[in-house]
Amino acid sequence: MNERQLFDALTLAVPGLVWLSDELGRVEFLNAHWTEFTGIPQNQGVGHGWLQAIHPADAAAFRARLPYAAVGDETVQGELRVQRYDGAYHRHLLNLRHVGSGKWVGCAIDAHEWLATELRDATQGTILEMAISGVELNELLAELCRAAERQIPGSTCSILLVDGERECFRSGVAPHLPTQMMDAVPNVRIGTGVGSCGSAAYEGRDVITTSIATDPLWETWRHLVLPLGLRACWSKPVFNSNGQVIASFGFYFREERAPSPEEAQELARLRGLASLAIERARMFEALRESEEHYRHTVEQNPQIPWTSDPTGQILSVSSRWTEMTGIAQADALGTGWLKAVHPDDIEHTNTAWNEALSKGDPVDVNYRVRFKNGEFRWARARATARRDGEGSILRWYGTVEDIHERHIADERLKRQAYQDDLTGLPNRRSFTEELKRRLADATKPIGLMVLDMDDFKLVNDRYGHLTGDAVLRLFARYLQRIVKPGEFVARLGGDEFAIICGNIHSNPSLLERARAIEVVLDADLKANRKARICRPSVGCTIGNANESPDEVFRKADLALYAAKDAGKAKVRQYTPEMRSAASKRSDALEIVRMALREDWVEPFYQPVIGFCDQSVRGFEALLRIRHPARGLILPGDVKDALDDPRQADALGLCMARKVVNDIALAESRGDRFGQVSINLATENLLKPGYLCTLLNLLKAKRLPFNVLKLEITERVLVDELNSEIIANLKRLRECGVGISLDDFGTGYASLVHLQTLPVNEIKIDRSFVSGLGTESNRGEIVKAMLGLAKSLGLTTVAEGIETEGEALKLAGWGCDFGQGYLFARPIPFGEAVAFKSRAAALKVSAAR
Repeated sequence: MNERQLFDALTLAVPGLVWLSDELGRVEFLNAHWTEFTGIPQNQGVGHGWLQAIHPADAAAFRARLPYAAVGDETVQGELRVQRYDGAYHRHLLNLRHVGSGKWVGCAIDAHEWLATELRDATQGTILEMAISGVELNELLAELCRAAERQIPGSTCSILLVDGERECFRSGVAPHLPTQMMDAVPNVRIGTGVGSCGSAAYEGRDVITTSIATDPLWETWRHLVLPLGLRACWSKPVFNSNGQVIASFGFYFREERAPSPEEAQELARLRGLASLAIERARMFEALRESEEHYRHTVEQNPQIPWTSDPTGQILSVSSRWTEMTGIAQADALGTGWLKAVHPDDIEHTNTAWNEALSKGDPVDVNYRVRFKNGEFRWARARATARRDGEGSILRWYGTVEDIHERHIADERLKRQAYQDDLTGLPNRRSFTEELKRRLADATKPIGLMVLDMDDFKLVNDRYGHLTGDAVLRLFARYLQRIVKPGEFVARLGGDEFAIICGNIHSNPSLLERARAIEVVLDADLKANRKARICRPSVGCTIGNANESPDEVFRKADLALYAAKDAGKAKVRQYTPEMRSAASKRSDALEIVRMALREDWVEPFYQPVIGFCDQSVRGFEALLRIRHPARGLILPGDVKDALDDPRQADALGLCMARKVVNDIALAESRGDRFGQVSINLATENLLKPGYLCTLLNLLKAKRLPFNVLKLEITERVLVDELNSEIIANLKRLRECGVGISLDDFGTGYASLVHLQTLPVNEIKIDRSFVSGLGTESNRGEIVKAMLGLAKSLGLTTVAEGIETEGEALKLAGWGCDFGQGYLFARPIPFGEAVAFKSRAAALKVSAAR
């Protein structure tokens, strides 16, 4: 092997770059590793061509050292950053040796990985040490940028902090970018298209721009950075521990390129370091702010700090104690502070303090303190113990605070929270807590009564709410006078009251006591002129210790419902059957709700026949529900739901719409359907909106207003009668809508009502018609009703006619119209139209 072959073999065996140059750095030979690493052919690297692969800063430093002979050493060592074929700079260790005749042999070993690891460890340690030491955030970020530039050779770094709430940049740090560039960063909105950093922060993803000149994200921003010689930008969003973007980490380069896999890993590590550093720095900033806030707070805080030893002897107290009480600090030490405590509060204050000392628990106690002006004011003392590593108490730290106004207000609120303002009785909250307490402590069953006043609403309507409130206060006094020791009485709301009987343990005893209370209350109410129309109803039950307060109250409430359902002034004790009745009510409500929602409501029509000529005047519309599984449901099956105001109002409106639509359909076919009566619920009458809706429905269908007649029960008129309702009814009458008084004779209407109300018809209830002309019903009442109606000019309709005898009697006595099974049962709309047509045809045939 000749010398040339030997030299070639040696240069190939060396794991790095080998070259031969003169003292001016002009390369005469490069080994094959040069082309493999840099991607630059060997012939292009000779002379000074090899410098194109060297980092510009290192190339400038290299030129400054030429010629080699001027160095004076035979060997030159250092570090050099060489650009790999993919654009990434790798740090190499350089060794250059003089071999004679002005020739120098150089060798550069790729030490990038271990140097980067060493630098990374040092960088991380430096950054974390700075964060822990509480260095200002901007200083920390600047050092992080410089470290990143060392880690990613050729990069120029920036860190832009993000304001997540405002979606903009808060500030920016970049040690090697122009200051004016960073000054413009605050308040710049982040978003797609705001360069790489703004896009990364907004979208929460890495944005790698290999060419700033052509990337659309830089359309409106490239003019700021291209003049600086920056050609590429890699940006990574920095997240906090909650996953929110807190910064954007940017890496700028002077050539267009993308990161290598190694650089991508390094970018990810730097992002993690930035996240940790920013969060740690902000934590220390918050801590400093908290400490500063605490310092100012303590100075301005009205609380008076103090300390004591583990036995409770006061060791120190703020000078503000002297300002407040007039007792010198020295005199307050030990137990001297007790001199300022109200004598009545010393015992419970000492008890609370000694209990805390024995258990080591925090203490929180209120007591009255004598101020230096002699006034006693409420104060609050709180303290917690500081312990050593073994848990032994070293010292107590506490405060005293003047809470007088707050304490007085709290006491007032407590009274309001647990006392009924109107009657002075305990309120529902107090009742609930008392029932819960008694059940929890009970060894035997206890009794519970729930009471209310029947017809109390009439008091409000007739005499006004002031009188109603007076009656409630009177009823509360009656109850307080009746209750025995061990019984707890409360007002639950409205006219509902409750009595907890702690000394009654059996159903018979409870029922006997409830009846005795009802008798006394009934007599008391009757003795008062304005309360005499009210009657007490009582529901009662026995509660056991294993029952919840809600369940016991529910049973008593069900019993009250049963008592009211049975009539006035009734007492009922809970039975399991009442729950079934409640379930039935719930089922009825559900059926009605479903019927309204699924459009199961269907009017049926019962003809109203004229006695004079047997003609069909019209019909009464009656509620039916066509259930898909249960078939046709009658009103009696859902009676409980009809007692619910909201459901009754909704059904009334639904029936009105359907009836108007049916009449309009008949008219459009040329069929004269006649006048239709609709039953008006109490809730419909109370809402002016219903009456307006009714008139608007008729207008929309272009129907005359007289095609409808509204039937109102006597009870509705008595319960809800007021000037506004009378005005609404008169308005309807003036428009042509008929008003009929239904079930006449069964309610509470008076002659005055018949004279003042805009009624043009009365309907005689079926109870007076049934069996008419027999020994049990000779008809005197019916004849009197007919005579009364005639004298007042009112039309009469008899309901529930089932026999020809009843019909003949009514016709003979002058009744105008009748309806009942004798003529027809309630029938669907189609059958009603046919019935009307047949009746009309028969009448025409008879006339011929």
